[in-house]
Amino acid sequence: MSTKTIVAALKGSSTDSGKPLRIAPDATLEVVRQMAADALGICVNTTDDLLLYDSSERLLGGMDDLVKQQLIFVDLPCHLKDISGPSPKPVVGNLYDLLPNIDVGWKKLFEKYGPVVSVNILGNHVIGTNSPLVAEQFLKENEYFTKKIGPSTLGEAQKIAGNGLFTSDTDAHHWKLAHKLLMPAFSPRAIKAYQEEMGHITMQTIGIFDQFKPGETIELLDWTTKVTFETIGRIGFGYEFGLLDAKDAPPHPLITAMKTLLELSVTRAQQLSFMKKLPTASNRKFDECVKLMHNTVLEVVRERKAGPDAKDAHKDLLGFMLNAIDEHDEGLTDENIRDQIVTFLIAGHDTTANTLAWFFYELARHPDVQRKVLQEIANVGITSDKLPTVEQISSLKYMMQVIKECTRLYPPVRKLAKYCRQDCVVPYGYKIPGNTALQINVYALHHNEEVYPDPFTFDPDRFTPEEEQKRSASAWLPFSTGPRACIGRPFALQEAKTVAAMLLHKYEFKYDGPPIEFDPHSATTKPSHLEMTIHPCTDFPEATADASLPKVQKATSVPAPQAMPRMATGQMDASKQAQLPTVTFLYGTQTGTAQDYANQLYNQAKEFGFQDVTLQDLDKWTGFQGAKYEAPAQKELAIFCTATYNGCPPEDAEKFDKFLDKKLRETDHDKHFAGLRYAVFGVGNKNWRTYQKFPIKIDDSLEQLGATRFFARGEGNADEDMDSDFNMWSAHFWMSTLDAYGLAASVDKPVVPVESTSKVSSANIKITYLSPSDAGFQQGVANKNTTKYGEKAYIKVNRELQQSGSGRSTRHIELDVHELAPVASAKNGALYVTGDHLEILPENNSKLVETIGLNFGWILDSVFQVDADAKKSVSSRSLAANIDGPCTIRNALTYFSDLTSPPSRLLLHCFAQQLRSVTDDATADAFEQLIIPDANGVDPYPKFIQANRTLLDLQCAYPKVKDFDFSQFLAAAGVMQPRRYSIASSPLANTSLAALAVGVVDDVVQNRHYPGLASSYMARLDPTQGGAPLPVRAALKPAKSTFALPEDTEVPILMISAGTGIAPFMGFLQERSVQKQQGQSVGNTIVFFGCRREDHDYIFKEELAIYQDQGLLTGLHVAFSRQEPPSANKYVQHQILLHASDVWALMHPTNGAKPGIIYVCGSGAMSRDVRKVFINMAKSFGAASNDDEADQVLQDWIDGGRYNEDVWG
Repeated sequence: MSTKTIVAALKGSSTDSGKPLRIAPDATLEVVRQMAADALGICVNTTDDLLLYDSSERLLGGMDDLVKQQLIFVDLPCHLKDISGPSPKPVVGNLYDLLPNIDVGWKKLFEKYGPVVSVNILGNHVIGTNSPLVAEQFLKENEYFTKKIGPSTLGEAQKIAGNGLFTSDTDAHHWKLAHKLLMPAFSPRAIKAYQEEMGHITMQTIGIFDQFKPGETIELLDWTTKVTFETIGRIGFGYEFGLLDAKDAPPHPLITAMKTLLELSVTRAQQLSFMKKLPTASNRKFDECVKLMHNTVLEVVRERKAGPDAKDAHKDLLGFMLNAIDEHDEGLTDENIRDQIVTFLIAGHDTTANTLAWFFYELARHPDVQRKVLQEIANVGITSDKLPTVEQISSLKYMMQVIKECTRLYPPVRKLAKYCRQDCVVPYGYKIPGNTALQINVYALHHNEEVYPDPFTFDPDRFTPEEEQKRSASAWLPFSTGPRACIGRPFALQEAKTVAAMLLHKYEFKYDGPPIEFDPHSATTKPSHLEMTIHPCTDFPEATADASLPKVQKATSVPAPQAMPRMATGQMDASKQAQLPTVTFLYGTQTGTAQDYANQLYNQAKEFGFQDVTLQDLDKWTGFQGAKYEAPAQKELAIFCTATYNGCPPEDAEKFDKFLDKKLRETDHDKHFAGLRYAVFGVGNKNWRTYQKFPIKIDDSLEQLGATRFFARGEGNADEDMDSDFNMWSAHFWMSTLDAYGLAASVDKPVVPVESTSKVSSANIKITYLSPSDAGFQQGVANKNTTKYGEKAYIKVNRELQQSGSGRSTRHIELDVHELAPVASAKNGALYVTGDHLEILPENNSKLVETIGLNFGWILDSVFQVDADAKKSVSSRSLAANIDGPCTIRNALTYFSDLTSPPSRLLLHCFAQQLRSVTDDATADAFEQLIIPDANGVDPYPKFIQANRTLLDLQCAYPKVKDFDFSQFLAAAGVMQPRRYSIASSPLANTSLAALAVGVVDDVVQNRHYPGLASSYMARLDPTQGGAPLPVRAALKPAKSTFALPEDTEVPILMISAGTGIAPFMGFLQERSVQKQQGQSVGNTIVFFGCRREDHDYIFKEELAIYQDQGLLTGLHVAFSRQEPPSANKYVQHQILLHASDVWALMHPTNGAKPGIIYVCGSGAMSRDVRKVFINMAKSFGAASNDDEADQVLQDWIDGGRYNEDVWG
């Protein structure tokens, strides 16, 4: 037979996926099976039992049968299968299946679904295993599997340890070089050379322990950590940290920095990448600590290179690294040596320290095991006053079994991250897709009952040579295995045995408390609060003549702990409840959004079992009102939800803002909030330059004041989908919080706020309908949302500012405001300061109200009242929370409800319930998927609301829904928010009048008009129709203190705007005009203005011309973006560029004149372009040599009140 080509494919797959096999004439069936496995990515230990089928799924009988085929299919005896796992839920994926303890959660999933499980955690897909056979494949480095550093805690550790062995990808050249060169430094021969120094360090430790009184309590992990740090420091690079110089020796700065970095890495792993680049205290601290560590180690490296021991490769690990070269004469750079030392410091101290602590703890719980260990120490002749030999340490066979059992029960690292490069098949027939994150769940593997029967029982006899031979080499993975195995394993084990043997000869460590738990939040498996008492060893045995060891009873009554206790909130006892902190939810809100988010978190916290929970606005928080913060007995967790308005705090957070400023100016402020843990979620619009400014300030300031960041700051962007941002941040926040306190989430107690809120609405908010004869009926007829906006302004003038043919509308509206309350900063009888705002609460169009009401079958003139208790459980942004007292449905829709904004996810959830009652379940189920993103993070909601922009669109799209439970609507529909307009007049001209410039919004999409709620309302109020001024609900609001005219009228001002952004400047011009008429000296007054066309939307053209004629307006520069014929001078920033010399001279006068002040008002995009011009100016006129310096020039102007912005999204 000549060579034959046969196509092989996996059974159940398409023929297109087949791979050609060239079968030689002398090939055997075993050879063909191996070829098929290699071609199809079947990664199993043996291919002898692969099953081969023909195209009709007939099992092939042998080579004669096989060579007759053109196509064969390959299967395993256990059959190929897709990976199973729990069904993921929207947003959270399988989070509820894993909490409250993720390691234990994985173990349960393996017990239910098998040895390979697929999960989705908040949109991240991971395949995990607890099987030694599968782990053996994952641990290989080949075309299918590798180690890849991703954006995780390990990714953050990479910023600390750089290109060290542990934090480098396997494919990286620096890893391959370092691994090759460093392997000899950890060979058995090399490790023996470190034995003497390990003994000396242990003897120094004994000198410290001798100072303890018999029975004195010690925090054992602290001391094992000091020992292992000193060991790696001295043996690794000849550096003494001084931790064992005295009983109360201070911590070394490098070790303090490392501890800080490891803590910050956990938080930073949760943050978006741009947040790590912000100039926050946390980021500065991270950078400072990295710099301190790197500089300290580099200095040691350079001192060694310049010293007499530079060429001594045998002195220590540093000497070895400095002199090691490969066959190409390539060695390690100083920076790579630094990274390796940092890696050894991190990985080399922590895992060994933890193992030693668990070792002493388990001996204290198992006296018979301890007796056997002591007898072995005696038999090999190790004492506390003499350095042990390598041979003695190597003879501690039973101690090695005990150490192995400790690292099985408490694996130093509980999971190993791997990566699948391309599709393959692993043992048990599981098909692994390529480009997938993999995880060997070491904790679950070490507690796999099929591998280790009775896995929670401490039993060193599992690791006798006979027992180990029965298991796969991948069944015990405290140090991993394969190419990426920890090369420091022999070093760690020799160190652990040395320390343990010498200490046990002289001391006995006792523990008689409750079982110790490990901290599930630590990257390594640390015992939590392991306090043991130290005693002289009084019963150390004599060596036995035959070196025999006593027998050990099988442990049956002392199971090992499984990490933190799990708290079922429904049956939480007092002791467990006492572990939960006080939780305070604080909000600073401008429109009610931040308050709503805080309220949602508050309600979730109560559901999860937190009992000492408070919700209040920021300025009422008692935490900042005393001389010093006093932490509650169980500590306090404070969650800040806040907005920013033009970079300033909301009104209900102004006192807190001033407190932060005052406190940060004080010396010794860095411990003011010691004991406070906090998290921040900020809301805003990314188009604003000051986006997130106040939330960032809180986050940064609290850390500087000594508080501990509990969770990474979150951001909600109103320019996109702020509710989605909040839902995702909340899911991550609650995942971390519940994990920290051992609480459980579930479908009934969801971590996603919208799910929690939707449960309230689906239960129907209780409302009562009133009879016309009831006392409150007429009150309901009169209820027009005047509780917060009871004062009225009156429209006297409403005229068009744009010219005919423009196709758009801008209204000049004059209002009588004499009934409104004045702003606090107004003086001399004025109601407002020029540059301030007028807030208008609009009304919905009566036709829209009637259409929506009738479509849902509501009787518009019926009067209802919301139950007071029901209001406590709904969103603070909902109608139900904001309608006080009786009200008609018509008034609720007209004066309270926001009918023109996109329907929220919560409203869609309620609409889906109505849809279900009139259509089939499939239609309703599909609709419900629009509420929140799916398990893979795909969010259909933004696309849905592009097609259904309003509630009316929703009605038109689903006409079968002719009924909507009104109580649900009240709970789900959003309340309308007031709109702010810059005042375009000055109280100097008329104290009781305020003018506005209102751009009327009328979007047209697919021939359908979408009018703006407030602007269309204002546009249709025509005072000439009825002959009397028309009332509107309004309030005067202050602008930033900086966005006001200078008190010195001679100071030049430069005003930059586009469109209706010119409004406050019309007030500035009016004020300066009055001042000039009063005989005051007025400085240069210059306007840069941008619009589309001179004959269309050059608003206030006549007024500006009058100010020019008066000599008040000394410069007027207008840009037209759509003028015909077009000009290169299209936008306002172009006009500034053309007059850059004059502008710069205004800001930097050389003739002794007063420097000018710049004001910018308009859209965020325009303001950013204007800033770029001034950055360019600073460089072009020699005030800065680069962008950073130019930015600082502009910042100095801002800080000095010389560059002021009032911008919007």
